[in-house]
Amino acid sequence: MVETEKKLEKKTEKEMTKDEFFAAEINKMKQAKVSAGIKGLAILGIVLIAEHFLLLNWGLLGYAIKIISILVTPLLLMYFVWGREDIFFGCFPREGFTKAVLIGNELKGFLGCPSGKAFTKDWDVVNGDDKNAVVNKSFYGMYVVWPWPLANIYYEKTEWQRWYPTIKTATVRRELLREFTLLPYPYYIEVVDAEDANRLGVTLYTNVVMRIVNPKKALFKQATTWIDIVKPIIQGGYVSYIKNTTFQKMIGKEGDKKDLGRELLKEMESPVGEDKYDSLAEMIEDVYGIKIESISVLDIIGSDQDEQNAIKAKAIAELNKDAALVNAEASSQSLIVTTTAFAFKSISRSIAGRFSKPEEQEAANIKAENEVKELYKNNPDEFEKKYGEQFRMCIDFAQRKMALDKGRLIEIRNPDSKKGSGDLMSVMALSSMIAQKMAGTDNKTDAQQNDSGGEGKKKRFTAKRNT
Repeated sequence: MVETEKKLEKKTEKEMTKDEFFAAEINKMKQAKVSAGIKGLAILGIVLIAEHFLLLNWGLLGYAIKIISILVTPLLLMYFVWGREDIFFGCFPREGFTKAVLIGNELKGFLGCPSGKAFTKDWDVVNGDDKNAVVNKSFYGMYVVWPWPLANIYYEKTEWQRWYPTIKTATVRRELLREFTLLPYPYYIEVVDAEDANRLGVTLYTNVVMRIVNPKKALFKQATTWIDIVKPIIQGGYVSYIKNTTFQKMIGKEGDKKDLGRELLKEMESPVGEDKYDSLAEMIEDVYGIKIESISVLDIIGSDQDEQNAIKAKAIAELNKDAALVNAEASSQSLIVTTTAFAFKSISRSIAGRFSKPEEQEAANIKAENEVKELYKNNPDEFEKKYGEQFRMCIDFAQRKMALDKGRLIEIRNPDSKKGSGDLMSVMALSSMIAQKMAGTDNKTDAQQNDSGGEGKKKRFTAKRNT
């Protein structure tokens, strides 16, 4: 046993398994209690011995001081030493936290409550002025654990995930809890590759702020921790919501994630068999004593990154009232994906410049493409200002090229129309630029000739047609 404890002490928290971590934490708790107990008893013994010799010749006054000291010293030790480790008959729950008192394995009650709050006889957390409130008073922060020594403080092994915005990642947290917060606390919950109404895989990352409103239900209604019960229920609610909506709709709300979080909280249906509840959140609060305060959407990701970008491109199309693109059916999404990816690559390569070494050229292209996509995602107004026209020209060119390849392009436009230099001329000029920038591709013009005359240089383009 001692060798096992020494091995666990040498391991870091990340190297430990779940069982090893909690075994080490329980060992630390026991050692702290033993240390506090011995420390307090040693102080008590020193005080009593010192009093005996100092007050030896004080007569009745000395006896009176000894009696007072015998009564006061243990209380002081309880307040400053023993109660801090939940030993003997005192405990100190922090503000906003509560401790559960057990007699054997049976719940006796809870000690501690947030300021302005109180418990009812059924252990619901209510306002302090509620008519059903039972005030739980303390002695300057210390609560008496009674009946001592039969009563003891409950502890629980808990594991959950928490999102850290500074490093933008979720980390697993493990803790041996001897007190439980009754204040709102964020828990990271995700659902991966849930299918939407169009059978598109959707991954949803959220922070769910929850609060214990009935610690008896939360801690003692099930055999495991409440987060292990409530988290899968919420994930099931996410899956149900995603199944009845579309990725496009969720992406449309991504700009205002508060709205999407509120909609999730409102629209998540209660599980099958719990029809008496209007929502999943209502069911969780009533059955498990956990109130969902809010849901914050951290990110929404489609199963196909290009498809996700294509769907976001619809937002730009909406701004330009491109109804054909906005109302495209699922069968046309592959075309949108292809043309959007082509547009990003074309724009990025046009701004990357030329490098003699292939590896330098590739790195520059990737860097430029990432910058363009980042601007497209985070600042669409600036993207529209800098690359909007070029983006639409690339989309138009790619669609024409695909139509030409399939022999389906029959549209003829007049280069001298009143639309500036003419759509056809713009597209053909752009195709020439792209062919020069994208070495190694098969998107090359078939012929380019420059003729000089009295009116200046003119360009002549010829196109071959498959028969």
